[in-house]
Amino acid sequence: MSNQDIFRAVLLLILAIYIAYSFFRHIKNNSFKNIFLWLTILFILVLAYAFRFELQNIRDRVVSVLVPSHSWTNDKGQLVIARSRDSHFYLDVKGPDGQDIHFLVDTGASDVALTTKDAIKLGFDPEKLAYTRRYNTANGVAYAAPVKIKQLTIGKRIFYNVEAHVASEGLDVSLLGMSLIESFSNFKITKDMLILDY
Repeated sequence: MSNQDIFRAVLLLILAIYIAYSFFRHIKNNSFKNIFLWLTILFILVLAYAFRFELQNIRDRVVSVLVPSHSWTNDKGQLVIARSRDSHFYLDVKGPDGQDIHFLVDTGASDVALTTKDAIKLGFDPEKLAYTRRYNTANGVAYAAPVKIKQLTIGKRIFYNVEAHVASEGLDVSLLGMSLIESFSNFKITKDMLILDY
């Protein structure tokens, strides 16, 4: 559904509400007023139902402003992630047992990086991991422990045996790097949305 179709649907709904309100204000007879009010509500509900698919796109955009990790599948079957207020893209991903892992989508990261908290959520014991992988970061050298996540679900796509690492320190949010992003058939950033093709 194009933005123009969505705009028309919203405009039509607003126009219907405005016309109904204009008539409603000038009605003096209370019985007729009540009948007209119920007919108007019924008409608006029918109109909202008729344009439910167009209005769903608007709902998703509004929710994405309130919940930065909100993502949805558009009418083309693509996974859409809206840019958050801090200009980053966030995504909630399901772990093997349905755990919600909050990721920052990082096109500058090569693979998946987990915070200690998220590693524990996925069943890893940080005390028993071997922090053998060395990374050069903006803050100097950091170490991480390589792990393999049994399963991650992103939208409608399931990834098995995902190679990742657990950061020893300095990571506030888990990173979803290019090793998974590139597994989608295509990805692009357009305006304020990251779009992933299954």
